[in-house]
Amino acid sequence: MSDKPAPRPAKVDVDALDWTPQDAAVTKVRIKRLITRGRHGSELTQGVCIMDPGEQTNLWSSSAEPDTAAGDHWYGPVEETYFCLRGRLRLEWDEGVIDFGPMDSVYLAPGWHYRLKNVGEEQAFFVYNMYPSQE
Repeated sequence: MSDKPAPRPAKVDVDALDWTPQDAAVTKVRIKRLITRGRHGSELTQGVCIMDPGEQTNLWSSSAEPDTAAGDHWYGPVEETYFCLRGRLRLEWDEGVIDFGPMDSVYLAPGWHYRLKNVGEEQAFFVYNMYPSQE
């Protein structure tokens, strides 16, 4: 039996949370982590991201073993999804490119390297989910 209380349903006010600035975010874009293990006991992280036109992340990896260079980020084997609400984005991965925009959903499988860029002319805004939770 665990001393930790069971996770409970929760509502998160996005506007009540501060943006993590680019220089403090592991992929170097502004994010808000909404649902986390630390705040909610969730094994799923949910967040939102904004990217200005031309803005690009560093490279990140979801490989089983650490395999990134200095300045890049290793998550470990995670699954991610993106749901784009505004803007045009390009996801580069080891074997290709996925372009997506409003009302598109993208799945990022574990075991690959990724980089994301806003290729549109307006600020992009998307929701992301990551499993297992990173914090």
